[in-house]
Amino acid sequence: MIRFATSIFSPEPTATRKALLASSSNASSNHVSRRYLHSVSVQLDYYMSAQFAGVATAITNNMYEKAGLDLNFLPICPVGHEMRRVRKHADAATSGVTIGSVEQNIFIPTLYDDPALKVQGVAAMFRKSPLCLASVGPMTGKSAVDQEKIVVGAHEDTVSLIKRILSLGPNGGEEYDVVASPRATKNSDLKSGKLGAIQAYLTTEVPTLQRELEMGGDDCTATSGVVAPPLEGMNGAKLGYSQVLFAPEEHIASGDDRREVVKTFLDVTFKGWEMAIRDNEAAASSVEECKAQLGLDDEKNDHWDQSFSYTIQNVGLCCDSVKETFQGDKFGVMNAARWNEATEWLLDTKSSLSANFGMDPTIWQPSPQLIAGNELARTTLEEAKQSAVQFLSQHGRKPSLAIITVGELPRYEHGARRLQIYSNSGNSWFSKEAAGEANGFDVKEINLSKYTTTNELLSKLYALRDVDGIQLMWPLPSHIDAVKCYNAIGVDQDVDGAHFIGQSELDPTKISSMPPVTPAAAMALMEEYGIETKNTSVLVVGRSRIVGTPLAYMVNRAGAIVTVAHSETSPNKLKELVGSADLVLACAGSPGLLQADWVKAGATVINVGTTFVEEKDTLCSDFEGDLSSVAKMYSPTPGGVGPLSNAHLFKNVAQAAWQKVETTSKIATTWSKKSEALERTIHFASYDDAIAFANKVNDMSREMDHHANMTFKHHCVDGVDVTLELFTFEANKVTEKDVEAAKKINDIVTEVNN
Repeated sequence: MIRFATSIFSPEPTATRKALLASSSNASSNHVSRRYLHSVSVQLDYYMSAQFAGVATAITNNMYEKAGLDLNFLPICPVGHEMRRVRKHADAATSGVTIGSVEQNIFIPTLYDDPALKVQGVAAMFRKSPLCLASVGPMTGKSAVDQEKIVVGAHEDTVSLIKRILSLGPNGGEEYDVVASPRATKNSDLKSGKLGAIQAYLTTEVPTLQRELEMGGDDCTATSGVVAPPLEGMNGAKLGYSQVLFAPEEHIASGDDRREVVKTFLDVTFKGWEMAIRDNEAAASSVEECKAQLGLDDEKNDHWDQSFSYTIQNVGLCCDSVKETFQGDKFGVMNAARWNEATEWLLDTKSSLSANFGMDPTIWQPSPQLIAGNELARTTLEEAKQSAVQFLSQHGRKPSLAIITVGELPRYEHGARRLQIYSNSGNSWFSKEAAGEANGFDVKEINLSKYTTTNELLSKLYALRDVDGIQLMWPLPSHIDAVKCYNAIGVDQDVDGAHFIGQSELDPTKISSMPPVTPAAAMALMEEYGIETKNTSVLVVGRSRIVGTPLAYMVNRAGAIVTVAHSETSPNKLKELVGSADLVLACAGSPGLLQADWVKAGATVINVGTTFVEEKDTLCSDFEGDLSSVAKMYSPTPGGVGPLSNAHLFKNVAQAAWQKVETTSKIATTWSKKSEALERTIHFASYDDAIAFANKVNDMSREMDHHANMTFKHHCVDGVDVTLELFTFEANKVTEKDVEAAKKINDIVTEVNN
């Protein structure tokens, strides 16, 4: 049953609501023992809208009632009073639990100032705050008091926060005048020029402004454009989680029955969000219905577009934020390290705080059996972004990546659906251009016909000499000389690790080239969870060029005892190998190939190969069955290795950009560019020294399959000059391969001189 506060209760339920109530009544007669046992009072921090689409979906699908929860929605309270309202209600209630929602940037300072509130965050619907500073074109609204300052309109409870963020900028925020402004008219005040910028949300006001600009009108023009930099990260700001769900400490105390009620509420709420993610339109309908049911839609403002398409868009944007909270096997998970980092920034105090201040880090976490990669992927991508931002600051350009695909790749067939369900355009393997833009990289995708010839592909590759990284997607059509094309990618541009094994074998003491991204992701995940590989019996299932083979190589280098199973391994032998391995790395990309009950009790399983099965509308691993019943630990699907691949790709691109600058600066001091070639002249005291040097260069050139032109000029007693010229014949220009060869020749010069 869903109950409402009497002051906002609508006495005439909708037709759908009547049906839900009727079905609930009929069902309750058969399940009296388990229905409506637990009362849950909910204090939302805003009117019913898309940001609560998961809650709305769970309500209209009768999910809370089926779980035995009797929901009661408390009236909307003044902004910033949610925690006090929850505490007051909990103290007055004789039974049940109370749960509220609020931003971490409000929650933490409020709790710090009033510890008697005694509430704790348990989960979050958004991983990042959607707060931003929105303007229509350049900020122009000037202060009436000081015409030199730009007026920024903010909600009363965030004026001080925005002042602090802006004060951390290069000018100390002196160019801004942050004022409390009415929420209801802020879009209009912005468009009229009364305000130069407004505190806005990327999920609401920003899309409304964008729609208004597209439609045009007297107060806005389509050419203005909406500028909306997020507050998260601005001048180092760390706002933490948004839509934090919190409860009184006593309701989540260990041993208290109410703790399980809170967990049930979270379980139902995030299952509702999962449904919303899969079907944005149905979730939007649920939001609209709940507005009418709950009466929580009374705010009159100018930043809501009233169209249903806008609600769908809002829901999609909110779902993108919710997807960022997925970890292992559930949505809504808060990472303690991220929470603590934001808490320290928000309080800006040197006072000592207890660990996980204001957070219960145990109530809503993945199973300890799971080797989950989502949060590690996010932090890896954030580190790559920081590197890219620093590179741009120092060198005036972004790290660059070119992706070449020849023909249609079967694994991309369901890319759009996988993007919708599992990730966002800002981090997905299936939206690399958008992911690059979101994280500070220039990404160019080049799609070629399946009829492209080897020479045509080579020409494309040679034309990319100025980009930092190249990813040539595998597989290539059978008529293309794959070896020749992959060899055309310079080692310094090889961000997908095509040369990884060969380069590593040249110098076993170090790994000089960038590793293939998915194997690197699997290794990083195992390292994060302390999975031991040394002297461990490891089975790698699959031997593809881009995953199985390099991963087997990497775990072998880490000291593992490695066996590789492949398409020619018989089913009986495969079962035997799985049953004897301490660690199984499943890389085949063949759902159902392996059975969970083959796994040795206490073994560890890393699911690397995954396949989207359209009939199930889900991502499947190579294993069929319940791994939790046999494995000590295992990576889930989804949520294991997959999210890390794109993060490691951009990590490699950032590395390639920095290496290119370093290499280029070194080459520039020793080599000159003449026409379309690199040239360097080196003097030797004797002809024998020159010949010895030439032999070393020849050995290196043979290994690289890239030879330098060498000429000798003998000066009798004054020694010999050796002039070397490097260029790529097919490209008729200097390529990264020439730069790599020049670097290696410089190393040889250093070696012979020592």
